[in-house]
Amino acid sequence: MRRLGVYHISISHGWQTLEFSVLLIRQLPGYSVLKLDPIGPIPSAPIKADFWSLVITYDERSLVCLTEHAPVQGIQERSDQWTAFRVAGTMDFSLTGIVAKISKVLAEAHLGIFVVSTFDTDFLLVKTTDANAATEKWRESGIEVVTPVHHTNHLDFIDINYELNDIAVNNREGKSWVSDYPTEGDSMIAKLHLTSGEHENVIEPPNGIFQLRSRSTGMAIGGIGFKGEHVDTNFTAVEIGYGLAPTEQHKGLGTEAIAGIVQIAKMRKITHLCAETDTSNIVSQKALIHNGFTQISRNPEEIWWIHDLST
Repeated sequence: MRRLGVYHISISHGWQTLEFSVLLIRQLPGYSVLKLDPIGPIPSAPIKADFWSLVITYDERSLVCLTEHAPVQGIQERSDQWTAFRVAGTMDFSLTGIVAKISKVLAEAHLGIFVVSTFDTDFLLVKTTDANAATEKWRESGIEVVTPVHHTNHLDFIDINYELNDIAVNNREGKSWVSDYPTEGDSMIAKLHLTSGEHENVIEPPNGIFQLRSRSTGMAIGGIGFKGEHVDTNFTAVEIGYGLAPTEQHKGLGTEAIAGIVQIAKMRKITHLCAETDTSNIVSQKALIHNGFTQISRNPEEIWWIHDLST
């Protein structure tokens, strides 16, 4: 259902004027827009597709997909090198003019656009060569654009620097955050970033902390990242830390977030990860075990876990 999102655009809705703060999530480049043979075979959707859209009319079949997912046969025309932007959140069907106002910014800048709407939201595609210019124009007009560092099925990993100052002081004005985000831990990490380097006794900023956003709603729901190297008599590894807003816990998102940070670690050639949990935190322990962590030390208050990524 296209429910109300959080946007900075004025929309006339009956007797009301609603104020929105538009947030666009930049997707990976490498999309193609294809015109298929109207009497040819209908291509099958890939098992895992971040965005794949087939439209059939009485005389045309159009497919938008990653170039690597394009069918081999039955293509009449094609246009490659598109980058997709997803409107974060879900919108009510009764709201009008949102895509028009987003696309107007690019029209005024003479940048082309291809739009695909879904039940919940909209995807806007621009040529990859125009993607940076489109991002700049949107931001100049007050439309937020963020690019995930990584994503999983349900989560976008956003560099914490995107909203660092606001997270540190819990400035919620105009933010697309769930009601109980940021947590105390999120604010603490943000403050650590801001104060690092100011004093000799302050720890250097973590080398990769991410805000977690729901891919379906675009809302910020927690954080995860690398806390730095942990040196112990038993092991040396890069420590990870993570946390979700209480309303987003017990949904399997913690396990998914850890899986994502493991993948980021592999991409960064990190060979060993570690994590610490309270002995009473069974949920977190299960999430670590599910992602390949094994217990390496334990005392009555805490358990240390390690994951060898070198094998």
